[in-house]
Amino acid sequence: MHGSHVNLKDLTIDCLLCIFDYCSEADLLRLCLADQYLEYIIDTHYFYPLAYDLLLCGHRNSPRIEQRNRTRLKNYERIEVSKNWVSGTYFERPYFHHAQMFPTKLCLEANFLFITHAGYLRKYRRSNTDALHRRFEEEISTSTLSDISDFVKKQDTIFAGRVCGSCFHYDADGITEQRMHPANEYLYCVDFVKNLYATSTDHCCKLWQRSQEFGLTHFDMVINLPHAFRSLELSSDGQWLYGGLYDDAERRALRAINVESGEELEFNSKTMSIYDLKLKDDHVVFTANFDTTFRMFDRRVDRDVSIWEDPFDSSFYSLEYDGLYGVLVGTNRHARVNLYDIRMKKYVQLYFPGRTRQHNGLSPVYSLACDSRYMFVATDHNLRVFDFKASCGIRRDYSSINAITKA
Repeated sequence: MHGSHVNLKDLTIDCLLCIFDYCSEADLLRLCLADQYLEYIIDTHYFYPLAYDLLLCGHRNSPRIEQRNRTRLKNYERIEVSKNWVSGTYFERPYFHHAQMFPTKLCLEANFLFITHAGYLRKYRRSNTDALHRRFEEEISTSTLSDISDFVKKQDTIFAGRVCGSCFHYDADGITEQRMHPANEYLYCVDFVKNLYATSTDHCCKLWQRSQEFGLTHFDMVINLPHAFRSLELSSDGQWLYGGLYDDAERRALRAINVESGEELEFNSKTMSIYDLKLKDDHVVFTANFDTTFRMFDRRVDRDVSIWEDPFDSSFYSLEYDGLYGVLVGTNRHARVNLYDIRMKKYVQLYFPGRTRQHNGLSPVYSLACDSRYMFVATDHNLRVFDFKASCGIRRDYSSINAITKA
């Protein structure tokens, strides 16, 4: 049988899988790059199940992070990028330096990043080659020039609150601003679901019903609560308002209010001040707390089912959830971010933004946003962008820093 040879692609899939069992992960990656058909088989049978539950790159049940990804990662790319998150391997770049200090807020989508800049809300386009365009595509504002303290974007609607208590509603029909709190109060946070809107200052929290007449938007107050929520979120069905008090001497800062009845639940989460909260689902709430803890509270058992402490005793300012097992939490010093796997008791990795000539890096993390590849960190002087793409990073591994400090 002179000159006869078997082409790998002539074999059945079962035969190929038997051969691939003897290959290392690096060998399989090389085969993926060499041939599209082999890539399809290896990706489907090997990398797809391996990528199922990865931190920040997992695809089980299509987690919410998938909707923020600019490009769809192949499964072997997911594995590589997730390894970089875990090992602290990334390329970092500062954007939008500003001398004036203000607490920036972020909202990330697949094609755009929305970022507050003092009294303005700016929309930056994302590209396939870089994290962000440096020139904004749109600047949204009103005649009131007070700083924007918080905003929420859902579908094509934006609701933003200014520190002076004035809020604006922006959609395809235009922009409407209305004063919702007195100027001597400091507005902390806002949220909305359908036509139900929530605002809170350092004095009280109010719920509003949005109505439209002759093409104009108007908000009518439906509930006035004597609570100063530092952070809040409405449940997806609009039936419950979850709020974190700025200060509670009884250490019961996590509350829920039934929107229809006004009934209040005082949850058994033993923390006095909550800086940020996110709903994991209908039952579980993540909280970033003043008392140097990040907590996972389950209302079905009315207790914190997991508590993580910061290794440097810093308060937690902000958090971001990937929709599966990964939570990023921003601290109040040195613009540091911690990565947690909610299946584990210890943090997975710590990220310390580099110092720049204009900025010494002492800022809190005012807001966090991420997709599978990028992390966006808002400090008091700039935006830091971390790129975890497989080929471009520098390794800065702080995963065992406790062992270093205690040695």
